[in-house]
Amino acid sequence: MFGTTTNLSIFFDSEPFSACASKVSLSSISATALWEKSGRYGETNPELFQLKDRRGAKFLLSPTHEEEITTLVDNAVTSYKQLPLLLYQISRKYRDEPRPRQGLLRSREFLMKDLYTFDATPQDAEETYNKARTAYKNFFDELRIPYLVAKADSGAIGGDLSHEYHFPTLSGEDTILSCDSCSYAVNEELARKPGSADMVRSTADCVSYKSWFGLSKDRSNLVEAILPQDTGMPPQRRAAEINLYLLKTLYPELHLGIEDPLNTFIVYWRNQPSSTTSHATKPPRIPQLTRIYDYRVPQAFIDSDSSGSNISASMQRVSKIVGSRRSTSQVSLDLARFQDGDECPECGHNSIKLQQAIELGHTFYLGDRYSKPMNATFTAPSFQNAYVKVKKNQAYFQMGCHGIGISRMIAAVADSLADKQGLQWPRVMAPFEAAILATDENKRAAEEVWDMLAQPAEGWQPLDAVLDDRDGKGLGWKLKDADLIGFPIVVILGSQSSQQGICEVSIPRLGTRLEKVAMGDLKDFIGMRLDKI
Repeated sequence: MFGTTTNLSIFFDSEPFSACASKVSLSSISATALWEKSGRYGETNPELFQLKDRRGAKFLLSPTHEEEITTLVDNAVTSYKQLPLLLYQISRKYRDEPRPRQGLLRSREFLMKDLYTFDATPQDAEETYNKARTAYKNFFDELRIPYLVAKADSGAIGGDLSHEYHFPTLSGEDTILSCDSCSYAVNEELARKPGSADMVRSTADCVSYKSWFGLSKDRSNLVEAILPQDTGMPPQRRAAEINLYLLKTLYPELHLGIEDPLNTFIVYWRNQPSSTTSHATKPPRIPQLTRIYDYRVPQAFIDSDSSGSNISASMQRVSKIVGSRRSTSQVSLDLARFQDGDECPECGHNSIKLQQAIELGHTFYLGDRYSKPMNATFTAPSFQNAYVKVKKNQAYFQMGCHGIGISRMIAAVADSLADKQGLQWPRVMAPFEAAILATDENKRAAEEVWDMLAQPAEGWQPLDAVLDDRDGKGLGWKLKDADLIGFPIVVILGSQSSQQGICEVSIPRLGTRLEKVAMGDLKDFIGMRLDKI
């Protein structure tokens, strides 16, 4: 773990885009007042580890550092001539996860590389954002692992543009939609289906209706989403799941974490004081029902105030969100989740594919999301109109932030690229690029092989190699241990090595196992395969 983390950190330090940035180290403890100033404190309270010092001052363990870096730059940068500015760090972050799981994949303490960018104008900031995206793409290409780039929701970080970098795996928590016919790729949170007049059904088509229930955050409003169970749909669509992300967009106060919302709603109102017994001066609150109808639900059914549950009979107030039945807007109110083979919103082909994935990186274009509430400004030239000015010649910093979860990446790759023999690290992440194993009688030959691979020479870039010279361990034991650790290249010097000048080479990621190679050809054999691992 330490070697893998160290190698990733070294790679980030040497990566060209990071090389243009200055490395910083911000405190893990942040003042709560900074988060209150940015307006983020109330949004993320449940996920924050919070503490007080002996004087009662409030602090928290930082899950991200936007507030701290904005304050630092505001105090250090005074003129547009000092921009652009790129700052990055590799540090431990903390989040009070409600359900930590799968070791490093979702934990309360994690290691991240985060890059913060500061530009003078929105145009400059967008250009820097695109450069950062290109750098991230190059990084994942260098890893030689499969990945997806998807448009994403900015969440609590903020901003109006962001992209996620995902590693496809069945153990992933995110669902990514991509199209086999075009470049469309998006997190399911943002996916919206295109409207189509052809999809309108008559009342005769619908044999039943499916209701999904949720509650508002204050428990006072029951939300019922209604989706037709339509015999005119393909069989796999008749029991389609509800798109919870769309419901959250339509009704922002919806709380998705409540189990058995219908019963919770009933119990909540049963325990409320009645209007006849309450002595409060305010008007009594009454139970409310908000119905959200799929656009395929016929208007006659909506007008009848029916549903799949008939729950409205006990409600004193019922409101409705009714979907457009025709393609009068860019997106229709289709409450069903996307499924494989659905129509692509971008190209129109029925080639949508769903994949489970783990988020490894995220880029955010922030604009003045933090500089404005924190009044972080610099002096801009008065003759330019491209700057977002606050007064006279003072303008807000235009920001971006770009993060990669190092510890999560290690866990995801280890979990997904292992076989029955052990791990299979990409070369960039491996604790060592090559391991050299030998029998006791070939120790001297093993040292010569190490010198050959690990020392620089004309036309040869040295490998980070380790020589397994542990006493009392047989070659078979060492080989199993090397497979378990996951060295990209394993060179074995057995009984034939000293007599015939032959070694055996294993490169697990390429399926190469114990291939015989002449000592004189070893460099060429390995060099031809380095770019593939």
